[in-house]
Amino acid sequence: MVEWFDETCGELRAHLEREGLADNTLIAYIADNGWITDPVTGQYAPKSKQSPYDGGLRTPILLHWPGRIAAGESTKLASSVDLMPTLLRACGVAPPPGLPGLDLRDATAVARREAIFGACFTHDAVDLDEPVRNLRWRWCVAGDWKLILPSPLNEPTGEAELYDLVTDPFETRNLAAKHPDRLTSLARRLDAWWPARLESEP
Repeated sequence: MVEWFDETCGELRAHLEREGLADNTLIAYIADNGWITDPVTGQYAPKSKQSPYDGGLRTPILLHWPGRIAAGESTKLASSVDLMPTLLRACGVAPPPGLPGLDLRDATAVARREAIFGACFTHDAVDLDEPVRNLRWRWCVAGDWKLILPSPLNEPTGEAELYDLVTDPFETRNLAAKHPDRLTSLARRLDAWWPARLESEP
């Protein structure tokens, strides 16, 4: 499947070049997470797809626009929600007020970003009207640190997890107990992004 997809990307680019459209086309690429196979069981690893760990969240985002976007690589925080404002502004359209995300072509804005946030949900939705009922985890990455908070509804035995992604990129050492102040600070930022409580709760 990966080989086939690579071929179709090449076919698309060849078509744009044949039609004289390559220089006026912004190509945006983002990948879904596939399974990471557990070498012991042969099944997918717990920290891959559908998990709040980097194996289930981190994917590349590629932008290609000849003469408009210089070749380069960035390790700054980015999110799939950035694609819409990026593509709109590339077309000369102002994003609607309140639309989340940044224009990834704006290096200054991307460099100023301090944190990104996200949520993981049950594979099969439980309640379409109240998304929080489908919630399993919320997470936040700020600088070198990552916080994962489980939902008491769907992960009742889960605990807060805090990782230093620089020294522990595979998220094996939960530092929540050692850094309670940092945990509290990141949890407040996560709650400011989305408090994740049911409206029917008291």
